[in-house]
Amino acid sequence: TAPAMSSLAAVREGYERFDPRAYLQNNYVPPRADFSSEDCVVPWKLRCLAETFASGEIRGRTLIDVGSGPTIYQLLSACDHFEEIVATDYLAVNREELQRWARGEPGTFDWSPFIQHVCKIEGRG
Repeated sequence: TAPAMSSLAAVREGYERFDPRAYLQNNYVPPRADFSSEDCVVPWKLRCLAETFASGEIRGRTLIDVGSGPTIYQLLSACDHFEEIVATDYLAVNREELQRWARGEPGTFDWSPFIQHVCKIEGRG
């Protein structure tokens, strides 16, 4: 069990150094979040999520997103299909990043291009 414990400690240490802002910069800005190209990974993810929720098969009162990280893109198309959406994450830094965004604090990640793209995909104004 000693190797397993040291492995667990290494994982915990790695998580403790996680930087949500660096993660967002590396994964959710161009070139990965190039909304002019439907072949780009982020528009593709948004399209898949929109199509999934548009089917009407996934709906209910409460959606719990386990492991949200510091992101909300995965929840945008779910908004009309659930009364309540709960974002969860193991890391306090990710929960804090989302809370700062929800409060509208300056300097948080700008999700508006994602929201606008989802509105476009879903045929909304």
